[in-house]
Amino acid sequence: MPEQCTLAEESAVDQFTLHASSRLVEARWLASRLRPFGSGVASVVPDGFPAYSRILHPARGMNDGQIRWEDVAVKSGSTMHRLVQFHAINRPPGAVSEGAVVPPERGNLPSNLLRVLCAVLAEHTSTPDSCWFCLWDGYGWLHDSGASTVEFRPTGTLGEPASTLSGATDSAALSPILRAAVPSTPRVHLPYRDYLLFEGPLEAATDIGWSMPGGGFVPQSPNLFWPDDHAWCVASAIDLFCTLVAGSNSLAENLIADPRLEVWRVLAGDPVSAHSDDKNI
Repeated sequence: MPEQCTLAEESAVDQFTLHASSRLVEARWLASRLRPFGSGVASVVPDGFPAYSRILHPARGMNDGQIRWEDVAVKSGSTMHRLVQFHAINRPPGAVSEGAVVPPERGNLPSNLLRVLCAVLAEHTSTPDSCWFCLWDGYGWLHDSGASTVEFRPTGTLGEPASTLSGATDSAALSPILRAAVPSTPRVHLPYRDYLLFEGPLEAATDIGWSMPGGGFVPQSPNLFWPDDHAWCVASAIDLFCTLVAGSNSLAENLIADPRLEVWRVLAGDPVSAHSDDKNI
């Protein structure tokens, strides 16, 4: 049976905007519009949208600063194009081991860029206050409660140490909803992936993460999220160095125009595998 929250825990949970949901019907449209697994962009985000965009996750420098792929390509003499793959432009191969460039993170758009993305997305939906979020069920930290605590954080606190809400410790205040959801909430089943489903406003996309022992908060972008009106869908697939956005042409244009994001227009049938870069072999 799901764990029961104490009154103090319930009061703390009420301060969060993202909540676990068993309304799996809300994700049914995804399965009907995804192409066969591994067949390209539209196997990660739904088919049938006018435009698709690929947001490149930045690499990291020695001082943990974010590095754009185009800067890496310039230094290596490589070519940027819509199917570019990081390993193909990060040359010489020894650069990573020497600490010059740390590769982008798979399946996780950095929180500062996720907030930028959400600000653009909010202008392209009629239901920004009602959105759905999927979190992959396979993360080790999601199940290893002895090593870390999975958390929701109040919107706007990203980048700060994990907070302690009044009247309860971090583990008591922040994890009850997930301590109950992980063993009991039904999963969204998509090809080769199972997900926990959450609901909340668009701004809550930055609220998911986990705490390391000692209190440091590690944000995790949702692996899939979309608004009630299905105006767009965003995917940060666990094995990709990019986030894919399906939506309108105007949304794609707005994303490309934002200088804080590194974005390429792609096609629904474009490959997304590590071998898709045919210009930097």
